[in-house]
Amino acid sequence: MTVQLVSLALYSRNGEREVIPFQLGRLNVITGQSKTGKTVLVKLIDYCLGRSDVPASAGGVERALGWVGALWQFADGGRAFVGRPIPAGSAAENTEVMLVIGDGHLTPVDPGALAPNTNTRTMRLELGSRIGITESQIDPPAGAVREPLRTHLGHAALLCVQNQDEISNSMRLFHRSGQRGIDEALRDTIPYFLGAVPPDQALLKATLRQETRRLQRLERDLREADSASKEIDEDLRSLLTEAVEAGLAEQPDPGEGLTRPELISRLHQAARGQVTAPGESVTRQQDSRRRDQAELAIAEDELDQLMQQRSLLLEETEGGSAYADALDVQLGRLTSLNLLPLDSEQEGAGAEASEVCPVCGSSQANPDPSSAQMRAALDQLSDRLRNVRTASPAKSAALDRLNWRIEEAQARVRQARSVLEASFGADATVGRAAIRRQDFTRGRIDAILARAPEADDTHRDALRERITLAEQAVAELTLQLSDDTARERLNSRLLAVGRDLTAYARRLELEHSEQDVRIDLARLTVIADVDDNPVPLHRIGSAENWIGYHIAGHLALHQTFIRHERPVPRLLVIDQPSQGHYPSEVAKRSGRADTDVDELAVRRLYELMNEFTEQNPGQFQIIAVDHADIDRDWFQNAVVDNWRGQGKALIPAAWLPAQR
Repeated sequence: MTVQLVSLALYSRNGEREVIPFQLGRLNVITGQSKTGKTVLVKLIDYCLGRSDVPASAGGVERALGWVGALWQFADGGRAFVGRPIPAGSAAENTEVMLVIGDGHLTPVDPGALAPNTNTRTMRLELGSRIGITESQIDPPAGAVREPLRTHLGHAALLCVQNQDEISNSMRLFHRSGQRGIDEALRDTIPYFLGAVPPDQALLKATLRQETRRLQRLERDLREADSASKEIDEDLRSLLTEAVEAGLAEQPDPGEGLTRPELISRLHQAARGQVTAPGESVTRQQDSRRRDQAELAIAEDELDQLMQQRSLLLEETEGGSAYADALDVQLGRLTSLNLLPLDSEQEGAGAEASEVCPVCGSSQANPDPSSAQMRAALDQLSDRLRNVRTASPAKSAALDRLNWRIEEAQARVRQARSVLEASFGADATVGRAAIRRQDFTRGRIDAILARAPEADDTHRDALRERITLAEQAVAELTLQLSDDTARERLNSRLLAVGRDLTAYARRLELEHSEQDVRIDLARLTVIADVDDNPVPLHRIGSAENWIGYHIAGHLALHQTFIRHERPVPRLLVIDQPSQGHYPSEVAKRSGRADTDVDELAVRRLYELMNEFTEQNPGQFQIIAVDHADIDRDWFQNAVVDNWRGQGKALIPAAWLPAQR
């Protein structure tokens, strides 16, 4: 058994407690007259299974209760106490719960210790996990607007309770069917509880989603790797050109065919700020600037030498001019010799003539040079002056040539200085931009080099192997979760349910039971296949058949739950199964049917339920509240309380406000 009800504890608002015990693994009957609280009892059990609706009845007897508690027992012998407060006033819903988990000696909590410690959702998850309900996510059909559903104990409870107005309903088979969202929940969760979907469906679906995303990611990576393999060489060459332009690498030789590893190696060096040529440690900008500086120095040296030559030439020219002037003065002085007689005219005079002044004729103590001597000096001066004046035009031409060369040298110096100043000026104005460009280029190098391994054949082969494994995993999970697989398994389980249902219907002698009878999950009802014509429950007619098929259908479902050890409480709570056979108020009070036919039909219902528990010893518990009181030992042994007579009812008379 998964879980069954040990007892139901009732707590008055004044701190009193009453406990109704039940027998595990057997038929339990509470019989009694009308208005004794039998219907409220069913609602209280449903409330302790986690329903949030506060129990209510026409008589309002539940208003005498402050709390209600259910003591549950698990298959392993452990127990759980679920206490639910019943709010005073007109509150329609409540989610407060007191949950106590203990061993087989756990008993209902004392009235003074009652206090909420959790909520219905947590309680359902806790108890559901104890009986094996996994967090199975049920995804709605494609196009549905409702959210995915997670199974819990509340969904199992829909298969364990039949209220008085439900068991005789010709249109709906299950508890709370027709309420908002319940029909969809039943259609979604019954396949899970039948075992038609994997018990770890939620985990499998999550794994499938994860594997599908992984497969898509691997396929995308492979496409990118294939594309990168085609483009990587071109990108590497283009990036190396960009690195050269940014000053991070040396221009390769025009005829040099670089392989991909060589390109990658040079780009790695460029990313570290190194040039690719061995022994080089300066950038192209530095080399160019150094050449400009050398050209400027050469031009300045040449200009300096030319200026020195010009100075020397000017000094020589100035010296020659002064010398010529001096010669002109001396020559002018001697030119007057032309007024003297020639030396030949004085040759006859002898030596005395040289001692006589040629002007005044007087005798001289120190005789003057002879005119011949003076003329010789004049001729010598004339020759010198002629030589000086002959050299002046050559020096002038040399000076002109030297000035022209100086102008050229000065132009070269100005140009070299302009180029060098422009280089330094560019560094000052665009230095940061150059650095940013280099940083940008380094970033591109890192990005493209990161893609380079992905373009490698080894990397792509590894991706293909991983894709193959992911495809196999997705295919296997898809098969496990496929609609076709689930549908086949569900049909197999429903066929087994249909066989048991047909057998139980024949045992109850229900109409059309000679035909095959089945449960239709789409319409959530019983279908009898009459001459290959499906006849739904509401067309079968009579409350006796409706009630009989409700009981037979639920027993058939629970037989499958037991057979396949499904996580559904081993419990069925039924309210007034004999109502189709006790139409009169007198018969209800007496517990006797109006006719023997009705009595036999009621007996068959209870015999079937009793035999079901006996055929599944200890594994299933049925709790029925009814007017019927069958005079048979097996039935009387099943009666746990009889609410007939003065003061006998669900709520002790002393608890009711009118009695205080």
